Formats: sequence, C-alpha cells, structure tokens
Amino acid sequence: MHSQYSIESEGLQVPASVAQDLSHQLTSFVMPLLKVLDALLNLRLVQTFLATLNALLEFRHRNNGLLLSGLGAYLASPDHAPAGAKRLSNLLHSSKSASHVLEEFLW
Repeated sequence: MHSQYSIESEGLQVPASVAQDLSHQLTSFVMPLLKVLDALLNLRLVQTFLATLNALLEFRHRNNGLLLSGLGAYLASPDHAPAGAKRLSNLLHSSKSASHVLEEFLW
C-alpha cells in the first residue's frame, strides 16, 4: 500500500476554520430537509439528525465503519455515549417516521 493512502500520516486534521466552514456548508445543503423535518419531528430530533450527519462525515472510517455506540459517543461525549446512542435511537424509531422525506430529498 502506498504511503499516500496511509491513515497514519501527519496533517490529516484540517484547521478549525476549515472544519467550521464545512459544517456550515453541510447545514446549508440540508437546510431544505431540516425545515421539512422540523415540521414533522421534535426540534431535538432534528438537531440530532444534523449532529449525526456531522459526526458521520467527521468520524467515518472506510475500513472500520462506525458503530452505534461510537456514534453515540460523538453525539454526546465519551462519558455519555449511551445517552447519545439513545438520542440516535429516538430519531431512528420516531413514531413520525420521516424516511419518505429523506428519500425525496436524496432523489
């Protein structure tokens, strides 16, 4: 494997300003979806949805994936990983399932 593909190389993290800019771009991109979800879901679930998208983009790993417990730790904090996983579970199992809204947005 070439060194250019190594995940161990230095300089992988971008400056905070770049990360913040990318987060704003993501929010702008999904804003129409967030507005529709806001009409269907509780505000906390919409915030969890956006935080989950940010975490998936920031902490994804091609080989290892991302477990629900790990994602919960990124949503809350490592000490409160079960609470973060519960927030994500509440989003996924919401009685006002918005999967059709997400599907329409992606199409």
